Amino acid sequence: TEWDLFLESVDSGLQTTGDRQPAGGHTADSLSPDTEFTDARSRKSVTLGQYLGQGQKLLLLEANQALLDARSVKVLVVSFGGVEGAQLWKEQTGCTYDMLLDPQRKVYRSFGLGSSYAKVMRFGCLLQYSEYGAVGIDFPDVPPRLMEDIYQMGGDFVLDEAGKVLLSHPSKNPHDRPTVSDILQAVDPQPRL
Repeated sequence: TEWDLFLESVDSGLQTTGDRQPAGGHTADSLSPDTEFTDARSRKSVTLGQYLGQGQKLLLLEANQALLDARSVKVLVVSFGGVEGAQLWKEQTGCTYDMLLDPQRKVYRSFGLGSSYAKVMRFGCLLQYSEYGAVGIDFPDVPPRLMEDIYQMGGDFVLDEAGKVLLSHPSKNPHDRPTVSDILQAVDPQPRL
């Protein structure tokens, strides 16, 4: 649509990072156990290594936990926002997963996750958002002082016990997520008999 073309020109003019690769031209194939985050609940500094090991795979964004429990998948939500906003979001959404904060967006950059007006505000996305009200889905009510980069793109990433990336799914738009079967296949690629 003309709206989508306009947004693409905005991305281009503002030189957003929507489709840019990190330095070196490729996304991370692993994350160091020493990668630092802030725990959104305790506000303490933590490392990825505290969540790796014990035979668990690691999924960095929320998915269907019930189907993943059988495969020892630990779900973490990673956000670039501040502690206050993260706690408010968790309260309003009812999210029970551990949430880690990456305020400098080091992990975001290592996975090539940029910002994009065109991807977030595309006509199809806005249409879907408008339908939420009709079916009773509420958006979290975030005060403007806690609003950060609403154009930051996300993704879903599955890591093994050592931090090696098993699945990399940078989102094409805010609604783009891998299927549960894609995640399960990445965690356990062997066919079951």
